[in-house]
Amino acid sequence: MYRCMVGLLLCLSSLNSFATCNLTVRVTEYAPLYSKSASGEWQGLAVELVEALFKEAQCDITFVDMPWNRALRLLEVGGLDVMLNMTATEERGLFTHFVGPMLDETQVLIVPSDSHYPITQLEDLKQLPRRIGIGKGVFYGRAFADKILQDEAFAVKFEYANNSENLAKLQRGRVSAIIANRYISAYSIQHILSPGMFKLHAYPVTETYIQFGFSRKSVNKTLLKVFQQAYVIIDRKGILMQIQQKYQ
Repeated sequence: MYRCMVGLLLCLSSLNSFATCNLTVRVTEYAPLYSKSASGEWQGLAVELVEALFKEAQCDITFVDMPWNRALRLLEVGGLDVMLNMTATEERGLFTHFVGPMLDETQVLIVPSDSHYPITQLEDLKQLPRRIGIGKGVFYGRAFADKILQDEAFAVKFEYANNSENLAKLQRGRVSAIIANRYISAYSIQHILSPGMFKLHAYPVTETYIQFGFSRKSVNKTLLKVFQQAYVIIDRKGILMQIQQKYQ
């Protein structure tokens, strides 16, 4: 009888913890993945994807606006619960549970419309007349990361800044190109950069998939399983694909 009562109490406690589930999720101004509406609500491709996942898991979201590198550090120590658009690496796996894939992550080059850069491999990037803008703390694939470490002439070809700074540099002609996610790049050409002045280069710098990243410190295995099951459900229903198609 005592064991039955203990089991019932544990069950009720577990149900109650899910009923009050509320996790912090990192966001920042980075259209079309994230942007703030006039009323102060977060919206965008990544926001819609995580909201669909949390709705199925019956968990609430508290969005927290912060830079990528700071968010990574907080995720590691449990000061942040969830990061979006994470490439799964061995290093990040030490402090992150990955759920996904969330979205395809093709990194492309935005270049001037009148340019004709003959780029078919990473080595060719060294021949561009000026440096190339890339994001701070962004993972551009294992081949790119290895080449940065092993090829000094390649490494010095890049300037590190956030997306808005890189776009401003490209607009002013301070860099030959910038590398960014294909959704962000297409949006930037249509809505931010001078009309008709820039285009996407055909060469994909890297092609991979990004994940939902849950902190190993703050999200226990029981709750993680709820999200894993929720992901399977929304993926089978085609909800993720429907959201992605709105932004293509």
